[in-house]
Amino acid sequence: MASVEFKSVEEAESFYHIYSKIIGFNVRKNQCRKNQAGIFTTRSWCCSNEGFRRTKYIKNPNRVREPRSEIRIGCRAMFLVCYSKITKLWVVKEFRANHNHCMATNMQKHFLRSHRKISAAELEQAKLLKKAGMKTSEIWNLFIHQNGGWDKVGCTKKDLYNSLAAGRRGVDNLDANTTLTFLQSKLDIDPEFFYAYMVDEESRLTHLFWADGASRFDYELCQMPLVVLVGSNNHGMTCVFGFALIQNENAEIYTWVLQKFLECMKDKLPETILTDGCRSMNKAIEDIMPSVVHRMCSWHILNNVIKHVHEEGSVGELRNLIKRYYLFDEFDLCWNNMLPDYNVENNEWAKVLYSSRHQWADTHLRGSYFGGSTATNRCESMNAFLKRFLDEKLPLWRALQYCDHGLAALRYGE
Repeated sequence: MASVEFKSVEEAESFYHIYSKIIGFNVRKNQCRKNQAGIFTTRSWCCSNEGFRRTKYIKNPNRVREPRSEIRIGCRAMFLVCYSKITKLWVVKEFRANHNHCMATNMQKHFLRSHRKISAAELEQAKLLKKAGMKTSEIWNLFIHQNGGWDKVGCTKKDLYNSLAAGRRGVDNLDANTTLTFLQSKLDIDPEFFYAYMVDEESRLTHLFWADGASRFDYELCQMPLVVLVGSNNHGMTCVFGFALIQNENAEIYTWVLQKFLECMKDKLPETILTDGCRSMNKAIEDIMPSVVHRMCSWHILNNVIKHVHEEGSVGELRNLIKRYYLFDEFDLCWNNMLPDYNVENNEWAKVLYSSRHQWADTHLRGSYFGGSTATNRCESMNAFLKRFLDEKLPLWRALQYCDHGLAALRYGE
């Protein structure tokens, strides 16, 4: 190897990396020297097992975590090049090929740290797929098939996660400010865009509500049931009236959400509301929209029958009371006949359910239009739709972008 020449230090480095990958060991940069002008004149690389770990890193009394496995075992393999002023080339001055440890096998070589790298093209492809709503694990599986095997991708799954995270780390630290800036930019594009937010005593973002112009227009035209912030249009298709991100689910916060919703919709009340029966939401609706007809989801009621009434046939009996039309006296008679049949005369849950019959029985909701819906399946399907795009680890501003993407896809499907 002595006197072998390279046109640049990058070419020399690339050569040693290719050599080390073929042989099966990790490479790291070692010593370098510069002249008075600050230009490199000498550069060397060594095996990652070169030298020994310093004692102060091993015997640290304040260590929180266990030290990593020792890999520096005094290997002397190295590669040194110097710049020649005469030939203006980089010349090999020293090359040590012998190692004091085993080399990686062919099945292990792609795990070597110095040879793991996601290419710029694949990183851009991954960012684009991430923006389109694909999960990182799905992108990884795509790369496996695209490259012909997991050992040919060029990096590990963890490397892909780290590369995607590094790209957004700079703005994630300013997540709330970035989110509000994003919402303000939406307002500049869409004059009808509306957003409101709350902060705590430390000026941290706690609640957020937003709706675009199309959502407000849909609400103006729509007299269909409202499922929190989701309803249906005159074609029976799901339409979104707005989004709300809240810190927790209590009556005070739901009251704020409904207030901002009405502010956004210019105080126009919906005709009907369909919810899952959440007590906090019920209280907020009673305070903010007392005149609106409120229906509780039949699916949630029937699901609770299974939990509170352990008698076969009780679900079918209650389903009839929910969906059939009776005279008021007939309804009460059927209810009273059902109680002893299923041993629920003294069941507290049954008593509470009967007291709220005006919110779940078609007999008592006659004349109120719910578009044929008795359950919150429209809301649940919308949640499932958005989960395709959202991830709990996403920064808030990115989650808003994905909500926009999901909303656009929903309207395109319409």
